[in-house]
Amino acid sequence: MKLLIEKMWGSNRGAVERFQKGREALFNEFKERSDPENLVGNRRIVNGNQNAEEIEKTFCEILQLDLITLKSRLQTDDYNAYTVLCAFIWRAIKIDEEINCITELIREAFDIAERLDDEYEASGEKGDLFGLPFSVKSNFFIKNYDVTCGLAKLLEQPKTTTCPMVEFLSDQGAIPFCFTNVPQGLLSYVSSNPIYGTTKNPWDFSRTPGGSSGGEAALLAAGGSAFGIGSDLAGSLRIPAAFCGLVTLKPTQDRLCVTDTHGGLPGRGRLGLSFGFYTKTVNEQEFLLRTIVGNPSYLELCPMSSPAKLGKTSITPEEKLVIGWFTDDGFNPVVPSNRRAVEETIQNLKEQGHKIVEFKLSDVSEEFPSFVVANMLFRNVMPDNGAYMSEMYGGEQYDEYMKLFIRLVRVKQNVVVSWLIRYGAMPLAKLLLSKRLACIGSAYNSDLAACRQNQENTDTFKLHWIRYWKSKGLDALICPSFITPAQPFEYPAQLSNGAFLTGLFNMLDFPAGVVPVAPVKKRDVDLLNDPVDGFPLEGDILLKKQRESAQQSAGLPNAVQVVTLPNCEEMCIRVMKLVEETSSGVQRLQWKHDKNDSDPVDVNNTPSGVVESMEHFKRLDLHRVK
Repeated sequence: MKLLIEKMWGSNRGAVERFQKGREALFNEFKERSDPENLVGNRRIVNGNQNAEEIEKTFCEILQLDLITLKSRLQTDDYNAYTVLCAFIWRAIKIDEEINCITELIREAFDIAERLDDEYEASGEKGDLFGLPFSVKSNFFIKNYDVTCGLAKLLEQPKTTTCPMVEFLSDQGAIPFCFTNVPQGLLSYVSSNPIYGTTKNPWDFSRTPGGSSGGEAALLAAGGSAFGIGSDLAGSLRIPAAFCGLVTLKPTQDRLCVTDTHGGLPGRGRLGLSFGFYTKTVNEQEFLLRTIVGNPSYLELCPMSSPAKLGKTSITPEEKLVIGWFTDDGFNPVVPSNRRAVEETIQNLKEQGHKIVEFKLSDVSEEFPSFVVANMLFRNVMPDNGAYMSEMYGGEQYDEYMKLFIRLVRVKQNVVVSWLIRYGAMPLAKLLLSKRLACIGSAYNSDLAACRQNQENTDTFKLHWIRYWKSKGLDALICPSFITPAQPFEYPAQLSNGAFLTGLFNMLDFPAGVVPVAPVKKRDVDLLNDPVDGFPLEGDILLKKQRESAQQSAGLPNAVQVVTLPNCEEMCIRVMKLVEETSSGVQRLQWKHDKNDSDPVDVNNTPSGVVESMEHFKRLDLHRVK
């Protein structure tokens, strides 16, 4: 085993061991510092600090508050920054012990909270986000911390700058307290890597929370942070939001420009890289976006970002919108639950008096049918045919859930193998296995001219899309959030085809938000096995895998995607509010402080991952009034 580990890690083995030793020590320190038993008599803990039970009660009260209420209670001195931070760290560490979502703790967090409280006591002034603890996706730079993306070769190379988004939020009084897990190398939607391990979905411990911002989504959905921040290159914010029952919005790339991050694909093709927030409601999402978008203080830190502030997002009952919709993107069908989410949302909006128009992707452009567009997207993802990614994974231990993807990327770098795949294996795959697999496998830029032509085609397709949109007079578009609900860990590496539904809007650089609308129902799962009205397989091996991945998914969050034209984030938020208001929503998770507070579970008919989740999390109804 020693020789095997040395071979896998190579010269980076020592760095991995040193990191893991330091990480464990810091976790233990934070666990002790936030333990109510060790905070008895601490003058910085407010609302009673005479015994551990009193402090725990305060912590639990804090952790049950929504973001807007918590912000208000901090502004009105009901709580101070130090008490709130201790509460969230206390809870986040417990959550991490179960679902493994935190990669590293930010050692300065307690000092920042103390400084904020001391400065307020001296000046009487607070920032807009005073005392709000937030988590950070681990591809964001913070000075003196590594950004590894799960790659051992990037350990012990601390950054010398801090990402302007993190710096701005900190300047407003928010407190970054941890980094969260991502896929190895970022380019997947299973948040797993050999350094930090695999993150579990808090709704079902046998499934992934998505990726690449999966650790962020898992921690927030589990109640371990006030809000989270992440990036989106092909669905990296939206897929985890859909899998975990959260709200997010991927803005137009330059509406909120962010530098000093690892973007996953330096020098990428025509793919908008966006940054945004995870929240539990659309109002919370709007509050955070309104705080940063177009803010002069943020523009000082990142001048490339748009100076346009967020405009009006409210809508009166008299205003009626024109909303397009589709459930089939022409490339990959979605499972019944995700199709139903769109159909019910559209019906709800129609009942509210909004005009509903079907959006047919086949009518966007005869020149660009869906399989051509999909090929275009995957060529934009890898303009160098995976050479950068292959080098990135070189000398690394392959993650158990990503090794298939990594090996395919690396083997294609051999000229002979690449030729055989494109001209031998893929034509056969198209005939015998899967036309979707063949589309992805044949996505290849033969030379610089082909890469340039693909980018020109992308620009042309975007114009066709906008003209078709305008011809329909649309205000917004509603479509599935993904091809399935949350998947078991082994499926994302096999189902890259799912990224078309989210990556499409990065390629177009359109704002796209996700709103949870309802849980997956048992009848949705039953329909999976109906080859006519449910989920036809078309003899395609990828569709068979997709069907398998959605089995036993009843009760998981189900969401829709809301899309608008570039730089129309205000309209996107407006429609997201309508969707939220007219849907039943999904339950919320709440950590069980008292393990004796158990809900009855039929263990014989409940998936084991859900049973594990229910040992630690209550399911709370929203009691939303339509």
